[in-house]
Amino acid sequence: MVLRNIKYALKKIPQPPVTRMYPEKATELSDRFRGLQILNKSKCIGCGICANTCPNNAIRIVKAPISPGSDKKRWFPEIDIGHCLFCGLCIDQCPKDALTSGKEYTEGLVKWKHKDLLICPDKLAREVDLEEGDEK
Repeated sequence: MVLRNIKYALKKIPQPPVTRMYPEKATELSDRFRGLQILNKSKCIGCGICANTCPNNAIRIVKAPISPGSDKKRWFPEIDIGHCLFCGLCIDQCPKDALTSGKEYTEGLVKWKHKDLLICPDKLAREVDLEEGDEK
């Protein structure tokens, strides 16, 4: 047993290191990576299927302005990412494809207080322009 472990260790010595230089060099993400969700407010109908599908009850439907500075309000999802599993069930079940998965894994997810982990609809719609419906 000990000889087998030594033989394995000696075989692995000439291989290059696998250390990631994270802060200096961004980590390459796979195409299937599921980061912080992105909401397209122009597609969302406020049906609540995403909230009903969530296994951790991390999503609730709240009334929010259609666009910043607008008086009109509609129903949109609000996600508590402190309880989110990032399983993608909300994205899969959305009938209008209003929720998509982003590639963020640090900027929007690291907070000092749990109350800051509650992501309102305006923050979820960070990359989508309401009038055009296209990503910026």
